[in-house]
Order: sequence, then C-alpha cells, then structure tokens
Amino acid sequence: MKTHTLIVTLIAVASLGGASAYAQACKLSSWNPELYSLYGAKGTIVKKLANIPAKLSERRVFLQVTQGDSSAYIKLYEQQKDGTFTVTEWTTGQTSRLLADIDEAIVANKGVNCVGEQVKGILAKELKEGKVSTAVPAPASPKAAFAHSVNEASGEFIKSTVIILC
Repeated sequence: MKTHTLIVTLIAVASLGGASAYAQACKLSSWNPELYSLYGAKGTIVKKLANIPAKLSERRVFLQVTQGDSSAYIKLYEQQKDGTFTVTEWTTGQTSRLLADIDEAIVANKGVNCVGEQVKGILAKELKEGKVSTAVPAPASPKAAFAHSVNEASGEFIKSTVIILC
C-alpha cells in the first residue's frame, strides 16, 4: 500500500506544476500519515530509527516527540519550497495529552484537510511559540533527523514517537 501511495504521489507531482502539485501531494499524504513509537534504551531506539521506511526529503511535514525522565522534546519539521526545512522545537513536561490530541485530530481529519496544518495548530495552541531554525538541509535519513533528540533525552528508558504527516 505504501508503494502504491508513493507511486500515485510521484505521478501527481510529475503531472501537475507548481503549488498545485505540492498541494496534491500533501493531500495524498494526508490520507496516509504514519506513526512510529519506540520505547527503551537510547541506543536501541537510535538503531530502530534507521529502519523507518520513509524518505523525509519527499515529505512536507513530520514531527518527533521524545519523552525522557523529566522533560520532553518536540520537533516539527516543515519543508519549504526551496527544499530546506524549518524546524520548530519545544520543551515541555509530559506529552501523553499532546499525543492524544494529535491522534484525535488525525483520525477526525480523515485525510480531508492537510494533516500537517492540523497538527501545527495543536502544537501552537498547546505549546505556544517554539525555537525556530530556518534553512535546515533535508535530513539524509530518519536516523539523521531524529537520533539527536533521543541521545539528548534524560533517563535510561525513554519513548520517542515519530509522526510522518504529509
């Protein structure tokens, strides 16, 4: 199914020009978001991140939520038209309610609207403004994108959730 979705997305992008292709690809991806939750030791989680079957440079919006002993780190990646990413980061105490709100929004959206924009709205409402970095190069792999947050988390047993939105 993932291969079929990717092929349809690539055909849509190739056959449409400019912003409409971007919007069409986002709409197709919004119907099929992906979620990976990993628990355990940092080294084990980092190894598992390398197995996430996604080419992040082909996605517009994705998110990582990493929960350590005493704090959590949230990173939202948004691809810009030039292929670079804007990365917004937040630190908070707990993430269980935030993750539940995100899950609820994805299910309620049912692929109709841009799921990335829906999740951005939740983050803005719950976490307010974050630290923004612009013109970040596209990550080479999920491990390259997400390992740093895992390695920086406090504690020996952590949780890291990656949500690939659109």
